This record gives sequence, C-alpha cells and structure tokens, in this order.
Amino acid sequence: MWFEFIHHLTLHFPIVLSMALAATGLYALRTKSEALIPVIRWAGHSTLALTTVAVLSGLLAGGFTGGEELLQHHRYLGVLAFVVIALAALSYDYGVRHQISDFRSYGICLWWVASFAVIGAGHWGGLSEHFEVVPW
Repeated sequence: MWFEFIHHLTLHFPIVLSMALAATGLYALRTKSEALIPVIRWAGHSTLALTTVAVLSGLLAGGFTGGEELLQHHRYLGVLAFVVIALAALSYDYGVRHQISDFRSYGICLWWVASFAVIGAGHWGGLSEHFEVVPW
C-alpha cells in the first residue's frame, strides 16, 4: 500500500514535465535560444529522478509480472517511458557538456517520444485503476 501511495504521488510531475520539455525543446531548437539550455537540462534531470521513483514504486506495488491485461500494458509502457526519458535526459546532458548540438537535438526528439509513451502509460494506468468510471 505504501508503494502505491508513492507511485501515485510521483507520477503526475513527470507526465506534465515530459510534455513541457518536448514543447520547450522544440521552441529552443527553432529560436536557437541558448538561455533555455540549462532549464531543459535540469528539468530533464528532475523528470528522470521522479520517473525513477514512480517506476520503482509502481513495480514494487503492482509486481514485476502478471496482473490483469490493462495493468500489463501500463507496466510495459511505464518502463518504456522510463527508458526513453533516461535516454532523452542523458543525451541532452551529454550534448550540453560536450557542446554537441546533435545530441541536444536528439534529446529533444526523445522528449517527444517520451511524451507519447507517458500518455499511453497514463491511459492504461487510469483505465486499470478507474475501469468502472470510464464510459467506453
């Protein structure tokens, strides 16, 4: 029960922030704004840290395998979102530290992929948790 509480507490921040990072990153690429580089970098690290807590607490609360089909979809997409968020944050950070703009661009592209993975994981998690309330 404690892990489920931690999971629900930490999952909303990465959902919103991954989408905000994707939009901010695209804006920074289009305008070539150097001022947004540290914002994207540290927000990416914050998202990765909270996503790590959300994934670990979710796996400990729901188990690493098994469960109903909706929970399995949620688990797999949640782990995929974690992997993509880690790649996005680390590649963007690598690009900043070594001043390689291609790695920063790659990280921003991965933030878009992470946004879709997070949306999918959130959909299946919400459907698994609130199945009787969802009208379809």
